Amino acid sequence: MRFVKPLSAYLLFLVSVTFSSSLLAVDTSRFSYDYWISPSGSDDAKGSRDEPFKTLHKARDVIRAHRSAGHHKKDYVVKLYGGEYRLDEALVLEPKDSGRPGSELVFKAVAGEYPMIMGSKAVSGWELYDTASGIYRAHVGKVSSRQLYINDARAQRAKTADYPAGFRPTYVDIPIGPKRRDGVPPMLPIKGGIEFVSTDLNASGWKDPSTWKSPSDVEAVIITQWKMMRVPVHSVLAYKPDPIFQPDDERGLIKMQEPAWSNANLYLGGKTKEEPSLWSFWQVTYFENALEFLDTAGEWYLEKSSGYLYYKPTLKQKRHMNTLKAELALRDRLIFGTGKMGDPVSHIRFEGLHFAYTTWMEPSGINGYVADQSGFRVLGNGHKPNITGHEEHVNPTPGNLQFNYGHYIAFVNNKFSHMGAVGLYLATGSQHNRVEGNAFHDIASAAIQLSGVGKPDHHPKKKNRKYQISKHNKIHNNDIHYAGVEYVDAAGIFVGFSEHTEITHNTIMHVPWSGIAMGWGWGLLDYPGFPGVGGAVVGEWGTYKAPTPNRHNKIIGNRIENFLEVVWDGGAIYTTGSQGTSMGNALLIKDNVAAHKRPTGGGNIFYTDGGSRYIKLVNNGQYDNLKGIAYFGPEPNKDDPLPTNRILPLINGLPYGADSGGCRTYGDIVFKDNYVIEPSFYDICPYSQDGVKYPVNLTYEYIPKDILEGAGIVHRDHLVEHSVGHREK
Repeated sequence: MRFVKPLSAYLLFLVSVTFSSSLLAVDTSRFSYDYWISPSGSDDAKGSRDEPFKTLHKARDVIRAHRSAGHHKKDYVVKLYGGEYRLDEALVLEPKDSGRPGSELVFKAVAGEYPMIMGSKAVSGWELYDTASGIYRAHVGKVSSRQLYINDARAQRAKTADYPAGFRPTYVDIPIGPKRRDGVPPMLPIKGGIEFVSTDLNASGWKDPSTWKSPSDVEAVIITQWKMMRVPVHSVLAYKPDPIFQPDDERGLIKMQEPAWSNANLYLGGKTKEEPSLWSFWQVTYFENALEFLDTAGEWYLEKSSGYLYYKPTLKQKRHMNTLKAELALRDRLIFGTGKMGDPVSHIRFEGLHFAYTTWMEPSGINGYVADQSGFRVLGNGHKPNITGHEEHVNPTPGNLQFNYGHYIAFVNNKFSHMGAVGLYLATGSQHNRVEGNAFHDIASAAIQLSGVGKPDHHPKKKNRKYQISKHNKIHNNDIHYAGVEYVDAAGIFVGFSEHTEITHNTIMHVPWSGIAMGWGWGLLDYPGFPGVGGAVVGEWGTYKAPTPNRHNKIIGNRIENFLEVVWDGGAIYTTGSQGTSMGNALLIKDNVAAHKRPTGGGNIFYTDGGSRYIKLVNNGQYDNLKGIAYFGPEPNKDDPLPTNRILPLINGLPYGADSGGCRTYGDIVFKDNYVIEPSFYDICPYSQDGVKYPVNLTYEYIPKDILEGAGIVHRDHLVEHSVGHREK
């Protein structure tokens, strides 16, 4: 009789063989040293599952000591239980905290838990301050902040109405009092400021700056074309007219903080060659940050001298002031990787964490926020006036999470919300980093920023090149909603100079300027140089004998919607400067879909701007993007005592933008198989040099839209499907 083993025995045998084989294949060096932390833990505990540490800093220090003893064969994993981790200072990660291949440093959420790393303090103890105006206040101590978040939403700092009457920037010495006996009035020792005349066209709270209690808290803001600037007030000088010599002159002067005011007026080209242009601080869009401006529900003001936080709640919030969730952001940074040239911080991964509630105090200082473009700012003294609208030496907006010289840094499946600066900045020398599957929501500046625009980024010294260039980075499958919410010149994703960068399958929705911006310099940093902006001269930013690192970059499969929501003169995807050294390593922009541009927002959908060269645009689509207009703001009220209307009637309302276009674009650009409405280049400012008309070598290969739609091959529904399909789930 033949003996037959039961089926269960065979299965057990197979399982045992499989398990044994898998054990033989396991790399035991990948087992990890695990540490746990919890908001209810203790830094005097063991750091175990049942006796967790309390802080990230303690876990870092323990791991740092263990690594220094030579333990490098396993991953070090810090597991965070759910809850709120409020940081008193940023978690600084130095090169000595770096992992290695096969031995990463990992910060990750415990499965099923939701840890939140926060830079704020909770505010409670609200009391009614002003019954008539419905303003409440709470004592928070003598702290500094530019961001308050109420019930998980960003609150607005108290501001005036837009384009208040009776305010006019001036750039020359002006009289500040009655004429002397010699007939000459005393003059200010500075050039200009913002003249004002008290007028009933404004609300009582801001019509007379001489009554503002804390004028040095106030910022004057201008939003113009693609730029935004915030200049702090220095002081207010009230003018007292002389009843005999000047009975009708009632102008006062708001003296502005330096060097912010001078830097905000570098760009010339007004009525005279010496007068700042429409790219400078030529009008006031609004004033911000005074108790006198607190007149609208949802606004707030922090009085630093007394430590009181003032807030005007909505009617619904007023009924629940005792349970109002208020977070006052106090930290500029949550995570800071301090790698150095030749000594990077490396092999660190963050997974499943929520980073939230940060501020950024630098714009409150003497430099204010004077943006050149996309969050890159003019700081300090010594900048020369120019007519190009751009300055050579600029500084980036920092990241609330930032890594300098970071290698093999990974952010995977995290959430970034309520940030006061750039959400995540991988700065100079970023190599082999990965930003994947993250959600960014409510970010003050760019959501993701990679590389910089300084000389170490675009032309590092030969001996430093391998350290300073940014290369082989991947930004993949992220959700970005509402970036640039305070600094409206910022892009959703910005990349300066890099090679082998991949920006793929991201969803970007609700941005004030461009969805993705890549490159810098308008040809002035390229080899050979090119004057890619009006008034520029090759060589004025230096003469370079080699190209920038830009090459082999890809922007593929991204979905960009609701762009140009505040400013104009941008696009869904924006480039400037050379993007390669030949068509063989050109920037590839492929399979992207752009939709729902603000209807009046002037700009090109795929915007290859000044000096753009070596770009391939293949199989991109766009819909619901009407041609916009140029717009510098409304014309002044006819009764405005200090109108600023110079050339608005000549510019406002002019049609502006198309599917593709640019200003002083170099060329060598291929458009192939794109779904477009106008298959031609919108040349904003035609340029010729030495008999050559730019842009050169533009190639359009396409099937006309009406033929495709008539054949039922492509239509709007297909594009919607196309864009949704590009977002990986």
